[in-house]
Amino acid sequence: KIAQPALVVFFTIAGFLNGCLNTGTPESPHHIYTQMDESEETVVIGIAQQLFGFNGQTSKFDVSTSAKRTSDTDLQPVRGTIRYTFKGNLPSTILPGRTFAIRAKLRKPSKYATPGSFDYPEYLARKHIYVTSFIESPLYIQQVHVQQPVRDKIRFVPEVIRAKINIFIDQHLPGDHAAIYKALLTGDRSSISNERIESFKGSGCLHILAISGIHMSLLGLVLYTCFFWLLRRSTWLINRINTKKTAVCLCIIPLLFYTFIAGAKPPVVRSFIMSLVVILAICYGKKHSFASLVSLAALIILIFSPMELTAPSFQLTFVAVISIAAALPVIARINTTLKERLKYPLAITTLTWISASLVISAAATVGTAPLIIYHFNLVSLIGVAANLCIEPLLCLWSLIIGFFATICIFISSSLAEWFFIIGSKGISVAIIIAEYLHSLPYSSIVLPTVSIFQIILYYLCLFLLIRQHSLKTKFYFSICILFALIIVSFIMPLKELTKRFNRESVITYLDVGHGSCTLIETPGGKRILVDGGALTSPGFDIGQRVITPFLLEKNILNIDDVIVTHPDSDHYNGITSLLRQFKVNNLWVNSQKGYDERWSHFLASASAIDTTIIVPRTNDFITTNDKMSVQVLANTTDATASSADNDSGLIVKYRHGDFNALFPGDISKNKDQMLVETKADLKATILLAAHHGSATSNSIEFLQAVQPETVVVSSGKRKTHFPSTELTKKCSTLNIPVITTNVSGTVVIRTKKGGYFIETFYPENTSEQ
Repeated sequence: KIAQPALVVFFTIAGFLNGCLNTGTPESPHHIYTQMDESEETVVIGIAQQLFGFNGQTSKFDVSTSAKRTSDTDLQPVRGTIRYTFKGNLPSTILPGRTFAIRAKLRKPSKYATPGSFDYPEYLARKHIYVTSFIESPLYIQQVHVQQPVRDKIRFVPEVIRAKINIFIDQHLPGDHAAIYKALLTGDRSSISNERIESFKGSGCLHILAISGIHMSLLGLVLYTCFFWLLRRSTWLINRINTKKTAVCLCIIPLLFYTFIAGAKPPVVRSFIMSLVVILAICYGKKHSFASLVSLAALIILIFSPMELTAPSFQLTFVAVISIAAALPVIARINTTLKERLKYPLAITTLTWISASLVISAAATVGTAPLIIYHFNLVSLIGVAANLCIEPLLCLWSLIIGFFATICIFISSSLAEWFFIIGSKGISVAIIIAEYLHSLPYSSIVLPTVSIFQIILYYLCLFLLIRQHSLKTKFYFSICILFALIIVSFIMPLKELTKRFNRESVITYLDVGHGSCTLIETPGGKRILVDGGALTSPGFDIGQRVITPFLLEKNILNIDDVIVTHPDSDHYNGITSLLRQFKVNNLWVNSQKGYDERWSHFLASASAIDTTIIVPRTNDFITTNDKMSVQVLANTTDATASSADNDSGLIVKYRHGDFNALFPGDISKNKDQMLVETKADLKATILLAAHHGSATSNSIEFLQAVQPETVVVSSGKRKTHFPSTELTKKCSTLNIPVITTNVSGTVVIRTKKGGYFIETFYPENTSEQ
C-alpha cells in the first residue's frame, strides 16, 4: 500500500531536482554563452545540425560550435549550439553534418517583457540553445573541409536524408502542397503560409500539420496491416511464427525511419516512445493496464527531457490519449447495441467506424479544451466535424502515400513524383474544406486565458461525471451545475462581468519593442487602447503575437476605443489583427487621408470589418463621465502633411481626478513648443515620451509645461539611441524619473486613493509615488 505513493513522491522530487538542473543558463566557462560578446562580430566554427525550411523571408539552422575567434583573440575551443537566421533561402551547399566558419554578431535570445507573450528564450532553452545570431550576407558563411569521423557521418545521415526529401518535394510539388507535405513527412512547417495556418487553426485542425501520436499510430496501423497480410500469405510462416507479434515488431523499423526523417523532434520522439512501449507490451504478452503503459511512456520521456513537462504538445498528447481511452467503453457499448439491432455486417461496420470516429474526436476535444484555451486562447466550434473530414484525407491518404513516396525517392524519382502527385490530391481537398469551414461565422472563438484553478476544477468535475455510477443523484446533479459554471467562466470571465464596478484606473505601457501600445482601463470598466504597433521583422504580427495574448491574459474580450496617435506603422501595424479578434466600438485616427499604401490598406481593412472610423478635432472628447475623460488636446495634422511628418497626429490626455497621463505621439520639438505657446492643458502626472524619447522631441519647454512626475519611454532593446542622452539629461536636471520598457519591461500605473503606484515586468524596478 505504501509502495505506489512512495514511488510517486520519489519521482516527483527527482523530477523537480532534475528540472531545476535543466533550467537557467549555462555556467560553464567553455560554453559559447559565457564567452560571447554581443558588441562585436565573432567567427564561429561548427557543424550544421538541423536545417529549417525557407518561410518566404528567412531561413534558420542550428550549429554545434567547436571553436570561436574575435578580432582581438585567437581561435579558442567552445561548445554549445547557436541558432542562426539568414535572410533569404540558404545556399544549397549548407547541409547537416558539414563544418562551417560563420561570421556574425552573437546575441542572447530575448522576449517581449509583456505578460502573456511567447517566451522565446525558454522555448530555445528546452532545445539547449542559449545563443542566436543573424547572418548579414552569404559571404559570411564558408565551408571548412575537414575529415569527419565515421561516427559523425552516420549521425547526420537522417538529417541529410531529411534535407534531400524536402528539396525533392519543393522541386516536384506546388507551394501549398509542398509546404503541407513537408510538415506531414519531415516536420518542417516553416514554409506554410500564414493564410493556410489560419484556415487550419480556425477549423480546429492545426494539430494535424504537426507530427504527433495520430500520425504515428495511423502509420503504424497501416504498416501492421500490410506486414500481417504479407506474412499470412505463407503457410510455412504461419506454422512457425506468431504472425501478429512478428508484424508488430516489423513496424518498429519504418516507424523509427519516420521518426528520424521527421527531425526527431520531441513530439515525434514522444509518439515513437509511446508506440514502442505498446509494441513491446504486445510482444512480451504482458497484460499491462493502460495507466501503466501511459505512465511508463511519460516517465521515459521526462527522464531524458524533464523540460518537456511544461511543453504544450506534451500535455496535449497525454491528455488526448487519456481522454480517448476513457471513451473506449462508450464505443464498445455502441458497437454492442449496433450488433443487437442491425442484421447487415456492412451497416454495422460502417456505423461503428462513424460513431467511433465521432466519439474519439469529441473525447479528445472535451479532454484537451482547457489546455488549448490556456496555451492558445482558441476553441473551434466545428473541430469535431472538421477533423472527421480532414484527418482521413491528410493522415490516411496523403501521409501514407507520401511515406512510401519518400522511400521511392532513393529508388525511382519518377515513381516518387507519381506517388506525391496522387497523395497531394488529399491535400488539395483538405485545403478546400479547411478554408470553407474557417469562413463560416463563429467557426472558432477566441477566449481569455484560463487559470490553473479553473483547469483543475474542470478535470475534477469531468472525472466525477465519468464515474457517475458511483455518485448519488443529488451529488451528480450538483457536479453538472458546477461543470456548467466552469464552462461559462471560460467564455465569460468574472473580471468581464464585474468591470463596471472598477473604481480605479490602470494604465499599462506594453513592451512591444521599438513601437508604442498603451492600454487604459478606466473607472466603470471602459478599455481604451492608445496605439498598437512596432518595428518587427516581416511576417511577425505584433498585434497577434504580443498585444492579443496580453489582453487575453487579462481576461479582456472587448475594447471600447482604439486611438492611433500617428500614422507610422510602429504605432498601428498590430491593430488590424486586434480589430478581427476583439469587439472594438470606435477607431480614432488623425486623418483618413491615404498617406501611404500601408496606411490606406489599414483603413480599408478596418472599414471591411465594419469598424467605425472617427477623425476627432482639437478638444474633442473620446469618452467622458463624472470620474474620468479621454480628450484630444490637439489634432496636429496639416492638410499638406505626409506620412513621414511626425508632427501629424493626435495629442491625447487621460484624466482621472488629480491623476493625468499624456500621449503626445511622435511630435517634434517645434510642434511641442507650439503647443506650449497655445496654453494647452499639458500638465500630466505621467508622460509617455514623444517619439520614443528621441533627441528631436521632448524640448525642455515642453517638459516644464507638462511637469510630469514620471516619464515612460517605449523603445526597443536594439534601438540603443532611444531614449536619447538629451532626454535623460533634461529629466535628470528637472529631477524627473525615467522608466524605459527596454529595461523595465511592461510598465503598469495603478491609481489609488490619494496617489498611484508603479509596477514593472521586472520587480526590481517597481516604485511607488
